Amino acid sequence: MQQYKTKRMDLSQGTKINYALLGHYIGKNPIKAIGDETASKIEAFFNKPPNWLDHEHNSLVQETVSNFSKEIVDGLIEIPVYKSFFFNEENNSCDFEDIKDIHFFQANYFKSKGISVDCFRMTFAIDDSMQPYINIKDRVGIATDDTVIRDGDIYAVILNGKYSMFKQIFIETGNMLRLHSLNKDYPDKLVDSDEKVNLIIVGKQIYRAG
Repeated sequence: MQQYKTKRMDLSQGTKINYALLGHYIGKNPIKAIGDETASKIEAFFNKPPNWLDHEHNSLVQETVSNFSKEIVDGLIEIPVYKSFFFNEENNSCDFEDIKDIHFFQANYFKSKGISVDCFRMTFAIDDSMQPYINIKDRVGIATDDTVIRDGDIYAVILNGKYSMFKQIFIETGNMLRLHSLNKDYPDKLVDSDEKVNLIIVGKQIYRAG
């Protein structure tokens, strides 16, 4: 990608590989191995021969690491802004869908916050339940690797596989959780120990922009 000055969005569109899925293959902390089918798409995109990715190319690897480090230090980092997040029944987890925009961050922002770029997702607020702190259509940043509930913090959550929302979570007595909305027009939701299995903590809210 560095050699051809290709951005992740270009690679996603050219290979028809989902942008979010590419984040599992590449980046500072890749978590997914590249299979044969995906490798073929990447090789074709860059006009490489079949099985090119099965072999190391040391000079290019070193050049890529060097350029990537410089880009992280000096350049802006592109973060896609998704329309929404939802429960994916196939893998029993949260997915983000439909990229609507790109938001740019200085690289040192993530360092100052102590968060990983690869675990950072952005989406739009779809209701006014967290007004005035989060308004409809605000861009909201989520740390998807920060899912341990801390009393009073705001999280992106999915309840019962269909309700995707931002809520301030309070830990109540009796092993219960209170999902609190800042907008008084929305009543709080109490989640007992039995219902917790239906509550997915997508990640902690760490950024917002109108």
